Amino acid sequence: MNLQDFRTRADVFLVGGIQEKFIEMTTKYNEGNYGDAVAMAKTLVESTCAYVYHAVTNKEIEEDKGHVQVTGNYTIGMYAAVRETLRLFAAQLPNFEQTEKIATTTCDLVQSIANLRNSAAAAHGGRKRSIPPAKLEALLAIEISEDLAATLLLMLHKYQYPDDFNVIGSLIDKTDDMESYVDVNDSGRYVVDSPQFNIGYTVIQSIIQSVDYEVKKLPMNQNVDAEHIKDIVMDYLPKDAKFEGMESDQMYKFYSEVHDTHYSAIFTDLNPGMILTISSFDETLYNA
Repeated sequence: MNLQDFRTRADVFLVGGIQEKFIEMTTKYNEGNYGDAVAMAKTLVESTCAYVYHAVTNKEIEEDKGHVQVTGNYTIGMYAAVRETLRLFAAQLPNFEQTEKIATTTCDLVQSIANLRNSAAAAHGGRKRSIPPAKLEALLAIEISEDLAATLLLMLHKYQYPDDFNVIGSLIDKTDDMESYVDVNDSGRYVVDSPQFNIGYTVIQSIIQSVDYEVKKLPMNQNVDAEHIKDIVMDYLPKDAKFEGMESDQMYKFYSEVHDTHYSAIFTDLNPGMILTISSFDETLYNA
């Protein structure tokens, strides 16, 4: 995704199902089928909500937040789907009380798309002839849908991949002092070595999985240097991460609310020196 301009359509809508809806919506609009284009604009938002919600929760939004129809199938309205998907990313919004109003307004705009769509021939049958939306009305619906879908995908991207510099879960930002030990898929290790320190980044397809931070010669005492050790770990975690406590004498625990991820740092005393092994972990599996 192009984070400099997340509304660049070709970059945003590359997810298979979402891309399909985007192409069909654009095609209908270019063909002058404005009613069908508005219908697909609504579908684009619904598909984006379903994709994003599943990516975060591993659940189907219809089953988790919707209701059962008389046919036995689960369903959820577009308004509810947008609201529930936005709630997943509340931690990304530091001024949530104010931004909640923006989210509500966004949902109102989405509902307006649904109301506009109900005037379109593609929406449903009826006794009276439907009056399809005009070109500019369809364009308004499309633009609102595209921007909302793009924003949800950007929030998902930020949730999955921290945009901080070389932290756990982020894309590796290669610097001149790094030695590369990776394969063609950019999986392996990047190492920064000096007489005092050795920092190793383990990556899989350019995503940082863990960091080994070695202090070679300087004596390190966990009690005396406790705050310094925490500060070192924090340099390799998302900026909102907070220290939660000690899981054991050697294991420090941290948590990021924005990314809903737990992290650990394992202290190994080299006497002199130390190694901190920093990575994320699944709290539920750890406590099982």
